Amino acid sequence: MSTQPNSGYLDPSLSFKPSIYDIDIVCFAHGTLILTDRGAVPVQALREGDLVATRDHGMQPIRWIGSQRLSADTLIANERLLPIRIRQGALGAEVPSQDLLVSPQHRILVRSHIARRMFGTDEVLVAAKLLCALDGIEIAAGVGEVEYFHLLFDRHEVIIANDAEAESLYTGPEALKSVGPAGREEILTIFPELMDGTFTPARPLVAGRKGRHLTARHLQNSRSVQAAI
Repeated sequence: MSTQPNSGYLDPSLSFKPSIYDIDIVCFAHGTLILTDRGAVPVQALREGDLVATRDHGMQPIRWIGSQRLSADTLIANERLLPIRIRQGALGAEVPSQDLLVSPQHRILVRSHIARRMFGTDEVLVAAKLLCALDGIEIAAGVGEVEYFHLLFDRHEVIIANDAEAESLYTGPEALKSVGPAGREEILTIFPELMDGTFTPARPLVAGRKGRHLTARHLQNSRSVQAAI
C-alpha cells in the first residue's frame, strides 16, 4: 500500500473521543448501490472481503466497513451533518442513475476540460457540499435519521455508487476521528503504517475556494461534472 507523509501525525497513544459535532464524516448513506463483482449491491449489505469495482485497480476487496447512525435530533441540532442529495442526472447523462445521498465531505469525481484548465488534470475529487451550486445537488434537509457507511480498501479508490464515480474512505486524521475509537483501532490494526502516514489520494483533492470556483465555472458554462472526455 502506498503512503505519503502527513503533517497530521497520528500518535497511537491518543484516544479520540470527538463530539459528533466536531468531525467530518466521509461516507455513503444507507441504500446507496455500490458496483461489485456480483452487480450493484446496497452498501448496507456489503461485508469485509466483498469485491468492489474500482476505476484504477479492477475488483478490490473491502478491508474494513463501518457505519454510523445519526438521529433526527442530531441532524436538527447540527445541520452540517445533513447529507447532500445528488439527483438523478445531476452529474451527467443519467449520472447518477438514481438519487445519491452522501455525507457533505464525501468527495465526488469531477471529470471535465474545465478541471484540466484549472488543475492540469482531467479528474479531481471535490467534496459534495462544494457542488451544491449546481442544479440537482442540494442539502437533503427533509431527511429524518441517516445511516452513513464507510468503505476502506488497500488504497484510496474511485468506486461506482448509483452509477456515479466517488471516493472510498480516505484515511486522513479527520476521517479516522469520524469512525470513532473502536473503528480507528480496527483500521490501525489492519494498517499500522497509518499511524505515521496516510493513503495517497486516488485523484488530486480540490477543497475550499478552489472547489467552489470549479463548481461555479461548470455552472457558468453549463458543463457536466462527470463528462465523457
